[in-house]
Amino acid sequence: MPRYGTYYLFFYICGYYDQSLYSSLFSQGYFETVKKHFCLTINSIHHHGDFSMRKINHSLISSLVVLGTCFILVCGCLGGEAPPVDDDSSATDSAGHSLDPDYTDSYYWLTIPSVQKEVDVFYVYPTVSSSPDGFMDITSDEERALAQGIFDAQASVYTSHANVFAPFYRQMSTQVTMAPDMLATDTEEFKRGAVDVQEAFEYYITNLNEGRPFIIAGHSQGTMALIELIKNRFGDDEDLRNRLVAAYLIGYTVTDADLQAAGLTAAQSADDTGVVITYNTQSATSVGGPMLMEGAHCINPLNWKTDDTYAPASENMGARFYNDSTGKFLREVENYSDAEINLETGALMTTIPENEELDIGPYPEGVYHRYDYAFWYRNLEKNVGDRIDAYLNQMAG
Repeated sequence: MPRYGTYYLFFYICGYYDQSLYSSLFSQGYFETVKKHFCLTINSIHHHGDFSMRKINHSLISSLVVLGTCFILVCGCLGGEAPPVDDDSSATDSAGHSLDPDYTDSYYWLTIPSVQKEVDVFYVYPTVSSSPDGFMDITSDEERALAQGIFDAQASVYTSHANVFAPFYRQMSTQVTMAPDMLATDTEEFKRGAVDVQEAFEYYITNLNEGRPFIIAGHSQGTMALIELIKNRFGDDEDLRNRLVAAYLIGYTVTDADLQAAGLTAAQSADDTGVVITYNTQSATSVGGPMLMEGAHCINPLNWKTDDTYAPASENMGARFYNDSTGKFLREVENYSDAEINLETGALMTTIPENEELDIGPYPEGVYHRYDYAFWYRNLEKNVGDRIDAYLNQMAG
């Protein structure tokens, strides 16, 4: 299976929020939407008369200059190349905050909690940004609020057991276009965000952690950035691996190669420690989404097994639903859905209640990527506590 097609990748990074963009994609067509977002300069030239034929009569030289400029712009917009990334680290917002994060400044942290528990969590949120620049504007009040909303919906799984630290980072936005079969991890926009996450982690581990055991956790693009982090930092750092209670890398494919590079193993039970917990949720009939790829590891969050042992809905302690963009709690449902692993694809299969209508975003039928935390919320919450207890008991023994 290819890791990404053009359409799948674009939809994947759209994540959760930009429903107007989804409508535009289907009503106008993918290419027309890209033109709308990336060729504004050309449209402005035409609509404002700068490319008027009367100017050719007035001055041949000025006409040629305009034609040449437009030709360059058209080639840039329509030639299939991604627009260059603006990397002006000196740029600031109206309040004087740099667009280049400085993690010594609490402004660039979504949360730095008061330390009251024995274990920390370093959490990285999924895609929330629809910035036309191609990456999240971490000084934008609107985009910061979206990060806060999904933090409340997902990271609340961890807050009852641990001190949760979460940085803002310049993640890849929904406005990035991709060449066919290009990987998100190959784009400059994703790389920029992944570097931010690693720099935030370095500051956290050096200045905020104070030697405590920790968990790393994320979802979707947040998990993608954390996969890069563990490959770059954990493989040759035994101390980090020893202090890792667990890594909840949910909503993206984690492979043997990823684990080998990180010096870690996939979770096999409910209370093993120093391991990676990962899965991608979909229906039994779904063709799957772009986040599920060949070689994906999977653990069942109801029975914490990695084989195809079926877990009935009666083992589901409670699904918990939020408005992801605001963090507002909506409802909680016990025994919401069952779970079983498809050993061929690595998918976590589930059957949701009959007549349940869910907004799954732009994905194929039955891809419940947006609900990877919600469906299994209470089981995840309990498991975080169980793994912390197991780790602390091992250290005490």
